[in-house]
Amino acid sequence: MENEAEKKITAGKVVRITATVFVFVIIGLFIIRCWMAADKSRFSDLVPTDALRSAWADGESEILTVKVESELAKDGYFAAYGFYYNPESGEVQFAVRWNRSVYRYTDMPEGHEFSFSLLNETTGEVWPAEAAESGSMSIYQYRRMRAEGVSVGDGEQLTVVMELRDGFDSRQVLKYAEQPFETVRVRAKLLKELGA
Repeated sequence: MENEAEKKITAGKVVRITATVFVFVIIGLFIIRCWMAADKSRFSDLVPTDALRSAWADGESEILTVKVESELAKDGYFAAYGFYYNPESGEVQFAVRWNRSVYRYTDMPEGHEFSFSLLNETTGEVWPAEAAESGSMSIYQYRRMRAEGVSVGDGEQLTVVMELRDGFDSRQVLKYAEQPFETVRVRAKLLKELGA
């Protein structure tokens, strides 16, 4: 009789331990997923380009930025962040990230390269953006984008446009008209890479 009671207690303990471990694993996976969704550090640094090197040749150039207020495009298809603007060269750099599920929602094959552009909502000017770097991590695709010949002032609104397919795009505001630019304090490592 005692052996049966011990077996029931042991079986009960095993079930409780297994259930507890399962709950903690689920909580851990949820925390990791939340952390990954909030991570916007990949490709958020400025990439030295020929245009920036040329602008910095005299050592007098500046790089401007604003805090990107929107977490995602309104429809949730992508996120843009890590915005930098060099007025002297007219170069803008920003990072974009999208979940691989976008391919399914847009009926595009996995790995399809979406096109991006910048739209000055105030003047109507549009500049195509090209990928300077690309990568992926888990369920996300990342691109460091750059556009050239951009001219945007403090009182103008700048929007990233992701062309999903013909006549269907997604948009996220990078800089609202009310947002004044802030000057970026360029780190010594970047200055060295720019040749300044």
